[in-house]
Amino acid sequence: MNRILLITLLAILAFGCSHKKVIEATYENGNPRVVRYYHKKAGKLMVEREIVYYQNKQVKMDGKFKNEEREGIWKAWYENGILWSEGEYKAGKRNGAACKLAAATCKRNGPGIAYHPNGKKYIEGMYRDDARVGAWKFYDTTGVLTHEINFDLVPRMPDREPGRQE
Repeated sequence: MNRILLITLLAILAFGCSHKKVIEATYENGNPRVVRYYHKKAGKLMVEREIVYYQNKQVKMDGKFKNEEREGIWKAWYENGILWSEGEYKAGKRNGAACKLAAATCKRNGPGIAYHPNGKKYIEGMYRDDARVGAWKFYDTTGVLTHEINFDLVPRMPDREPGRQE
């Protein structure tokens, strides 16, 4: 009896949690550019993961979604496959290092980390309300720590007004 119940439960889980892979965009050579994975929730297809590729099929960016918004750690890679950066999203808003490419309205909060093209760590530290805080570590291309800056001890520069030339 327990065996039948277990098999039934496994079948329900396997078929009830259907995931759908959709190639959203392709390159001229037919290689995928953007692939999204969807799942059904209340009868609606919801995106749960997105992978962006380079033309050579290397992964460029990968991350997950929750309630149709970016969520958790998103990673980006160089075209040679070496990790470039990691950034965090919460409820669709950029945090940490992922925010560096965002619009002026973005407020970074959390860890910031980036890598050299050879895969060695380049920089790491923490953001709070879009400002670097605490100790930030900087590394050379061999991974050796070159220096640290404690941004709690560095005076913060006032923000520039948008469009103002200096």
